[in-house]
Amino acid sequence: MNKKLIMGLTIPLCCTLLNASEELDDVTVVGIQNSYYEENSSTALKSDSSDKDTPYSTTTTNKTLIDDLQALRLEDTYDYTTGVTKIGQSADSITIRGFDIDLQNIQVDGLPGLISRFGSPSTANVEKVEILKGPASVLYGNMEAGGFVNIITKKPQAENKVTIETSYHSYLSNSSKLGEDNGFTTSVDATGTITNGLYYRFIAVGENIDSYRGNVGNKNLYVYPSLLWDIDDNTSLLLALEYGKEDGDADDGLFVANHDISTAADITTVYQDDGDYDNDEGTAINLNLEHYFVNNSVLNVSWRSVFHNDERALNENRTVNQAVNVEDTTLTRRHRDQSNDRDWHSFDANLKFKAYTGSIVHNLTTGVSGAYRETDYDRIAFGGNLTPNINIYNPSHSSTYTSVEGNRRKTEYLSGAIYAQDKMNLTDDLIFVTSGRVDRTKINYYCLRGSCADDNTTYSTNFVGSLGLVYNINPFVSVYGSFGQSYNPETAERVDVDGNGLDSEKSKQYEVGAKFNINEKLNTTLSFYKINKENVAESNGSYYVLTGEVESKGIELDVQWLPTENWQFKAGYALNNAEYVAGSSLGEKPSNTPRNTAFVFTRYNIPTRVFNGVLGLTSGVTYKDSVFTSSSESTRVELPSYARLDLGVHYDEKDWSLSLNVQNVADKKYYEYGSNDYSIYSGEPRKIVLTFKKSF
Repeated sequence: MNKKLIMGLTIPLCCTLLNASEELDDVTVVGIQNSYYEENSSTALKSDSSDKDTPYSTTTTNKTLIDDLQALRLEDTYDYTTGVTKIGQSADSITIRGFDIDLQNIQVDGLPGLISRFGSPSTANVEKVEILKGPASVLYGNMEAGGFVNIITKKPQAENKVTIETSYHSYLSNSSKLGEDNGFTTSVDATGTITNGLYYRFIAVGENIDSYRGNVGNKNLYVYPSLLWDIDDNTSLLLALEYGKEDGDADDGLFVANHDISTAADITTVYQDDGDYDNDEGTAINLNLEHYFVNNSVLNVSWRSVFHNDERALNENRTVNQAVNVEDTTLTRRHRDQSNDRDWHSFDANLKFKAYTGSIVHNLTTGVSGAYRETDYDRIAFGGNLTPNINIYNPSHSSTYTSVEGNRRKTEYLSGAIYAQDKMNLTDDLIFVTSGRVDRTKINYYCLRGSCADDNTTYSTNFVGSLGLVYNINPFVSVYGSFGQSYNPETAERVDVDGNGLDSEKSKQYEVGAKFNINEKLNTTLSFYKINKENVAESNGSYYVLTGEVESKGIELDVQWLPTENWQFKAGYALNNAEYVAGSSLGEKPSNTPRNTAFVFTRYNIPTRVFNGVLGLTSGVTYKDSVFTSSSESTRVELPSYARLDLGVHYDEKDWSLSLNVQNVADKKYYEYGSNDYSIYSGEPRKIVLTFKKSF
C-alpha cells in the first residue's frame, strides 16, 4: 500500500478517535478504566522521571494489567512485555533483547537478591514491574547486557484495608480434563495505621498447584510483612521482610528423537521419578531511609540481605540415544542430589540535588554502593548414570544407579562502587543525560571437595558510562538517542592459559527512538538498538579464551491506547536478530531467541451497569517465532512458531470482584523453550482461572 495513502488514512482516523474520547469526557461513563500506561518511571534514572524525558526504553507492567491478566507469578506477564522472552522455569529464565539474564538482572526496589531460584516471583507483593532495556550497570552494578527487571513492591498505606483473594485453576483439555489437575492460591493483604506516623502492611500467600504434567506439582508459602515510620515531615524509614518456601516436584521436560520436535511424546509425559524434588527457601530483609533536606535535596539509603537455600534431588535428563526406529529411542539419565546456599548483602546510598550553571539546570545523582555475595554449591551426589535407559514413549521408572559423590565449591564476591549522573535541561526542549561508574570487585573461589578448579582469587576494576539526549519536538512528541555500557566479572573458576583470571564481559548499546504521548490516551515508543557483548569466555581444554562476541540488534514498538474511557489496548512488537559474530560459534544464533514476537491485549468495559457492577471483557493474543534450543547444530531442536489466544470476563463491584480467565482458548499444542534435545517444555493446554477478591 502507498505510504502517502497509509498516512492519509491513519491521521484522520487517530484524530477522529481522539476527538471522540475527548467528547466522552463531558458525560458520565460507566466502566472507566485505570490505564495500563505509567507516565513516570523510577528505574531508568534512579529517580521519578517522565518516560518522555528519558533517553532510554522502559516498559512498565502496573497492578491494573497484572490484575487483568490474572498473573499470579511474574512470568505470567512476560508474554505481554515487548522484547522479553521466557526460556526456562527458574526465576531468571528470560531473555531481554536477545540476551540471557542472571539473578543480578532481577532486582527488588533497586537491589539484587531474590528469595527463590526455581520459581518465578509471586505478584502478591508487586505494585508494578519496570524493565529497563539495554546495559544498565552504571546505576545498578554488574549485570548481563539485555536489561534488567526492577520489582517495585507494595508499601504500607495509611488507610485501613484488608483484601482477600482466592484463585482456582484447572485445565479444560484433552491433555487434562476439568477437575483432574487443580490449583488453589489464596492471599491476604492487610494495611493501615498502627499509630500516628507508623503504618504496616502484611501480605501472605499460600499455593497448592497441580500441573498438567504427570504427578508434577508445587506447594508454596510466601509472607511479606513491612513497617513504614514517618520519623518527621522530612524523614521516613521502611523495614520490609520477605519469606518464601517452595516445595516442588522436579521436571526436566521432554526429549525428542533425531532433533525433531514432532517425535516428542505426549506433553503429559514425565521422565523424572516419584520423589524427585526441587525445593526453595529464602528470607530477605530490606531497609530504606529517605530524608528530604530544606533545599529539596533527597538522601536515600537502602540495604537488602537475602539468605537462600535450594535443594534438588532427581534423576535428570542427560543424553538422547538415537535408534533406527523412533519408538526405540531412549534417554540416559544422571542422578543429581545437591544443596546450594546463597547469601546476598547489598547497599546503596545516593544523594539527589539540583545545581545551576547559568541557565542550565543540573539534576544530579551521586552515590556509593557495595555488595557481598557468598555461594556454597554442594553436589552431594552427582554423575551416577541410571540403568537401564528410559524409553521415549513408554518410560519405565524401575532404573537403578550407583551414587557418586560430587564436588563442593564456594565463591565469595565483594564489590564497591561510586557513581554519578547529571540530567541537564539545556533548554526547555533539550535534555542531556550523562553518567559514570567505577567498580572494584574481588572474587575468592574455593574447591572444598572433589574434582573442581583450583582455588583462586581475582580482582577487576571496571569503568562504565552512558550518554543520552532527548529533544521534545512538541508537547506530544520527543526523539532520543543514547549510549550505555555494562560489565559482568567472570567467575574466578575460569582462568586463561597462564592461570590468570579473565577480564570482565563488556557490553555496549546504541539506541535511537521516538516517543509519542497524545492527551495521555495514545502513548507509543519506537526504538532501534544495537548491543554488542564482548569478552565472552570460551573453553579451550583446561583453560578459557576471551574470543566470543554476541551482537543483538532490533526494533521495538510499544503502544498503549485508550480510545474511550472504558476501552483500552496494549500492544507490542519486537524484531530481534542476535548472533555470535566472533568465536567458535561464529554465525550461530543464541538459543531461545525468536526473531519476531508480538502481542496485543485489550479490555472493554460495558458502559452500562450490570446488576450494579461493571462487566469487563479482556482478550489477548501473543505470537512468537520459531527458536532453536541450542546454538550447537549437534544437539539443537527447532521449536515451531506459535500464536496463543487468551480471554477473560471480569465483574467488579465496589468492594469485590470476580474474574474468569481462559488461557490458550484454542487448546493449541506448542513448545515454549528448551535446552538441547533432552529438555523441552510445552506451553500449558487450555486452562481456566477463576478468581474472587473481597476488600474490607
